[in-house]
Amino acid sequence: MKKIINFRFSFMCLGPVGNYLEVMSWNGVKDLKDMSDGSDKKPTTILLHMGIHKTGSTSLQKTFAAHRAALARDDIVFLGPGQPYSCLYSGFLSDPMTFFWNRISTLSESAIRERDEAELAALNQALIRHRGQTIILSNEYLPMLSPPEMTRLRDFLAAHGEVRAVYYYRELHSWMTSNSQEMAKSTATQPSPFRQALKRVHTLPLRVANVFGPANTTFIKFEDAVKCGICDAFLTSFDLPSLRERGLDEIKANVAISGTAVRALYAYNRDHPAGSATRDRAEVERLKALPGEKYQLGGFDPYDINIYASARQEVQTQLGLSLAAPNTLPVLELPVHIRLRRLAGRVKRYLLAR
Repeated sequence: MKKIINFRFSFMCLGPVGNYLEVMSWNGVKDLKDMSDGSDKKPTTILLHMGIHKTGSTSLQKTFAAHRAALARDDIVFLGPGQPYSCLYSGFLSDPMTFFWNRISTLSESAIRERDEAELAALNQALIRHRGQTIILSNEYLPMLSPPEMTRLRDFLAAHGEVRAVYYYRELHSWMTSNSQEMAKSTATQPSPFRQALKRVHTLPLRVANVFGPANTTFIKFEDAVKCGICDAFLTSFDLPSLRERGLDEIKANVAISGTAVRALYAYNRDHPAGSATRDRAEVERLKALPGEKYQLGGFDPYDINIYASARQEVQTQLGLSLAAPNTLPVLELPVHIRLRRLAGRVKRYLLAR
């Protein structure tokens, strides 16, 4: 495997932590240069888990955090809490207030920037301390970064060793079903839209591969990973000892809720949005526990299936992703008047775009 360490940084770097990165990157390069003089330590490998949501990210984070000591015995270091490493995303956003959790926090924009810079400084020191080891970082929001923002993240990490991006993807219908019920637990008032799901099997994996390079990007299919374990699929992709070999168990997270619960939560979220004074956490928990059959999303509009077919062909050819054939997707049977209304909307958007 070819080792890539990026020793070059742009001193015209823009963004919320531009000046900070300029100084820190120079120090990082200097430290690495000092280390290389007469050092025979093995190279540092940084495995950057980038999600995406609803592909076992929470299980991976909680499991690696719980088994941190066992991993360390094999020179594998899991940095961060048993949840997304927050500054990896927020700290590289040009506008941190576009992040939902930043917006609903009680912090001002300047306070958020100061917090992120402090966390990135701490991460930089942690990366220096663990040179010569395999380091795992995880944040499922990372693919949402724009290409310039993602490039700054890549360069920040590349000052410390070879960076390998890891992206889990999931079948379209399965992802939409899972994400719809998960979002019902917090803010959603309706199922996840087709375009949002398509982005996760098309736009985002292409973006990640473009920034990190196909040779430095590993794609893991969720449906395959669950057979052996989300964490073991990750570890064995890089020839690392599995949890099973160590006699360790994977932690399961984000248990599914019933279709009855999902519909009740949609209604509750409309009347009591997240952050509102009338929202009762106990009531949300009660609704989540409502019994009923497993939640299942309906079918797809034939027009959307055609869009999916084109996107599937592109990621299959360029990235080698394995996704269900278009003719296997469930078709949504809509009344004639709704189909005509949607067709009229598409024609209008086409004409306005000309």
